Formats: sequence, C-alpha cells, structure tokens
Amino acid sequence: MTDPYPPEVEVVPCCVHLRTKQQRAPSGAPIRPGFVACSTTATYWCEQTCASFGPDDAPGTPERCQPERRCYDSASE
Repeated sequence: MTDPYPPEVEVVPCCVHLRTKQQRAPSGAPIRPGFVACSTTATYWCEQTCASFGPDDAPGTPERCQPERRCYDSASE
C-alpha cells in the first residue's frame, strides 16, 4: 500500500481528542483520529474542552497529548 502522506508531512500518534484545521494531509488523504499532522504554525484544540488546553488544563499539542496524560484516549480503545 502506498503511503498517503508525503515525506515532508510528519503524522504522529496523539490523543483522539486533539484537533487542528489540517485534518487532511497535503495529498488530500484524511488523517485518522488519534493521529495529527505536526506543524509549527497550526493551532490545536481539544475536542473535549473546545479550547487550546485539555481537561487537565495543560496545553493541547501533539507533543503533550500522549499516553502520560490522565485525559488521554487512544485510537485503539
């Protein structure tokens, strides 16, 4: 199967509740919940709080929305 994401787009695993306006890769392929395209210019928000921070009041970013957080939900749950 061909990788739908070009090599310049870093798609990383994260909490399924993390959102950004870039929910599609530049190729047009949708990005599954639990993954997000990393960008230094993107604005991220938590779907649970509808804000830039999660239920634990910490910022919502791909680097921070990982299994160590108590509010984290994985795509496989």
